[in-house]
Amino acid sequence: MMRHDWPGNVRELENSVERACALSSGPVLHLATCPPNSSSRAWRRAAAWPPPVNPPPRAALRSVATLADLERQAILGAIRALNGDKLQAAKLLGIGKTTLYRKLKEYGIVDPLREE
Repeated sequence: MMRHDWPGNVRELENSVERACALSSGPVLHLATCPPNSSSRAWRRAAAWPPPVNPPPRAALRSVATLADLERQAILGAIRALNGDKLQAAKLLGIGKTTLYRKLKEYGIVDPLREE
């Protein structure tokens, strides 16, 4: 976007960013969601930058923890840090006690102080 000369100045930039945000499916804006006037040389140059990144090998992905694993560890860590006080652990985690108890059941955690 920095390579585009923005002939419409700030309004064109603002409209482009708003459009890209509206069409984006996540927190990162992609060139495909940018203005339709992609025939401009600046947009074609921008499309080539940054160069594509090769995905990591499968072996590296095996060591990536799932969100559920991270959540389970956060719950266990909070309860242990507070010597088993589940109400305080829920507050520390920013969730309600009902949610904490549901998560404990979901993850099969019976005794948080002895779980691994």
